[in-house]
Amino acid sequence: MTIRTNTLSRAAVLITAVVVFFLLLASAVGAQNKVIPTAQHRIVGGETLWSIAGEVTPQGGDVRVMVSEIRRLNQLQGAVIYPGDVLIVPAAG
Repeated sequence: MTIRTNTLSRAAVLITAVVVFFLLLASAVGAQNKVIPTAQHRIVGGETLWSIAGEVTPQGGDVRVMVSEIRRLNQLQGAVIYPGDVLIVPAAG
């Protein structure tokens, strides 16, 4: 290979890597901006995040994913909730 061919090959690889990076970045930003319908849920005694997530998880869905989503929507650090609190939950489909 000549020096010119080698330089052009490196430039092509670099350009491809930059394009792939920006496509992945755009995809990630688009996924974060997805709007999901929500509802409010007032907690009653005996309820847990797991039980609430089980009520709103679509058929065949993963309750663990829904627990994480409820925690994210409400900026909860843990799983402790109290009767009378109001949570934002994804609206049941």
